[in-house]
Amino acid sequence: MKNTVYYLTLFILFFSCGNGVNKTSAIGPVKPSPPFCSSPQKITAIYKDFVYDLNGYEGVAGNSAFHLFDENAFVDPKGKNEYRPATNPNPILANAFYWPKNRGNRIVVDLQVPYKLSEVYLYDMARQSDSVWIYTGNMQKWKLKASFATKGDVTQWGWRRFSIDDSSRYIMIRLNSWEANITEAVFYGCAYGKIPAPPSKEYTGPRLPAKSLREFLGINTYQTVPLKWMKPFYNTRMYTPADFIDRDTINEYPKQQFNLAAQGWFNGAERDYTFFADSIVRYANARIWYSLKGVPYWMKKKGLDDWDRPVSKIGMNTEDPLSYGRHASMLWHLAALYGNVKVDTNLLQVYNSPRFSGRGLMNVFENGNEVDANWVGNKYCNPVEYFAVSSADYDGHEGRLGKYHGLKNADPSAELMMAGLCGLDTNRVRILNFLCKTLRSDQQFLWKGGVQYHSYSVDGKGRFPGEAFAYSTRGTSPEEDSLRIRMKKVRDYTYKFAPGVECILGEYGYDKNQQSKMSTPIVKGYNRLQSQGIMLLRGINAISFSGIDRLIIYWIKDDYGDDEKTYFLTCGVIRHVAQDRYEPYPAWYYISTLINAMGDYVPEKIISEKGNVWVYKYRHKTQRDSTAYFVYCPTYNGTKVDNYNLIVGNTVGATTTEISLKDNSETGDLKSLPVNGGTVRINVTESPKFVLVKER
Repeated sequence: MKNTVYYLTLFILFFSCGNGVNKTSAIGPVKPSPPFCSSPQKITAIYKDFVYDLNGYEGVAGNSAFHLFDENAFVDPKGKNEYRPATNPNPILANAFYWPKNRGNRIVVDLQVPYKLSEVYLYDMARQSDSVWIYTGNMQKWKLKASFATKGDVTQWGWRRFSIDDSSRYIMIRLNSWEANITEAVFYGCAYGKIPAPPSKEYTGPRLPAKSLREFLGINTYQTVPLKWMKPFYNTRMYTPADFIDRDTINEYPKQQFNLAAQGWFNGAERDYTFFADSIVRYANARIWYSLKGVPYWMKKKGLDDWDRPVSKIGMNTEDPLSYGRHASMLWHLAALYGNVKVDTNLLQVYNSPRFSGRGLMNVFENGNEVDANWVGNKYCNPVEYFAVSSADYDGHEGRLGKYHGLKNADPSAELMMAGLCGLDTNRVRILNFLCKTLRSDQQFLWKGGVQYHSYSVDGKGRFPGEAFAYSTRGTSPEEDSLRIRMKKVRDYTYKFAPGVECILGEYGYDKNQQSKMSTPIVKGYNRLQSQGIMLLRGINAISFSGIDRLIIYWIKDDYGDDEKTYFLTCGVIRHVAQDRYEPYPAWYYISTLINAMGDYVPEKIISEKGNVWVYKYRHKTQRDSTAYFVYCPTYNGTKVDNYNLIVGNTVGATTTEISLKDNSETGDLKSLPVNGGTVRINVTESPKFVLVKER
């Protein structure tokens, strides 16, 4: 055995580039480093952080792939231990799309170091006979080591033993359907090197600096909104259907032609194109990115829809990056057209004239929106599929698609933003990070433009996260929702797997319509329009103190009035009354007041989150002696606290400025307050007030 181990040739393994996972060269003869066991041992160093459900169900359909190992400490397959493991790893929501045909439920275990494997035990607790497979190898090449059918007989429940004579860091268990009820897996073998310690539960590395409120806040929109209403929002996330850009139904890939004037038009008087993005970037001095949605026009003409995969030809493998050449070519063109690098316009495959490149409008592109939606049935996009299209979009899958594919090949400064997740699915981000490490030689995390989540404050409860919104009946206040705490957990977890990458809450808002499952709570003494604005400001404050880097409010405008019963359709902060007529809701004025007063301030300290008065302190980003306090009652039942003593310390001058929210005003109601002994006395309400202070 000793000679076998010394000269065993391992296949190529891919390792982490810096998130706490060891990097090891695994090519050629491998000499085991101490401690190396003389006989196979039960492998106990299996941790949840390194067990992956490739179909990505944990965050939306409940249950965890780690349930295949969570009872390891209690079982002894080789002994007389009669403990019966009960938890299985299959999703609670047993929809067929979590067991795709010919793929099944694929659970991959990263043991962190290579092992000389000898045995695998699986506890068969199935009521029906179904197929199970065991593989070793890696994400690029799996080797089938064992396969079997579950007994399907309660009288024969128990351990199944399989001899696995191989060396591997990775093991995959594949379950054909929910009928393959395997409740525990135990591995035996000898590690080739030192077994890593358990992963840290907390991220302790560097964090991104806090954004000012102006840099932090943004809005979701289409392109038709007049610029004046975009003024409070530095970040613009603009929905852009892919079939606006890829409209060619004649030429097949790779000869397709794109529309360079999508989201714009040619201005004959100026002899140039006019884009909504021009207005945002050049005139508003703000930031915009396209959130690309759906499939090209040729696919829609064949009966497919925006929830299908945008492969180059129908029938291609949706988990192969090379299947997305046409989509990657579109991303190359977007970066070439709107990015910061001018390319030879003769290289552009566009049908418009004149041509341009390097317009300098944007360098971040979001390649999808809620592609993880589980309400679309079999069109659900699993993490491997989304990785595949993203690797193609990023750099043509490391150039394998050709140099005119992927945004990095057109503009090296361009970045990909993760398609907004329909919930707070940090499990999916963890899986995507793993796929980057194991399916790309450079191990690059692809979405350096930002990891994006969507979430709303609602009253729904469920067995798993995906049920909460489905079962909601109304919206809740940010405080009832523990919004800041929830978002902090998400931000901290995201740091573990994508350090240095911005974390974005890409959708958050309230419907004004009270029949909506995300309706704004009504603050006593205020109407529903005012209440929406109050709740939005309290939410903006909570999220800014969570560590989230950017918040994109949903949505800019109502097209059907504020009593439309369909949820999401009354979230707007302005109302589109007629073709060229818009009216702002109180929310627009309240947000404008916040940004005009405190736009250059960054979160500094939570003063109080207890009792009837909550207080948060901000500090000016450059004028460090200027501070601001965000003060309010965290309820909506009419609570008021008069003559509250706000401690502001030593100040320059004898007064401070109090700003109250006011309808039809972008600056609010300003009032001078005296400072006595380092305190200011204010009347606190459920509508936030801002107190501006100049410290000595």
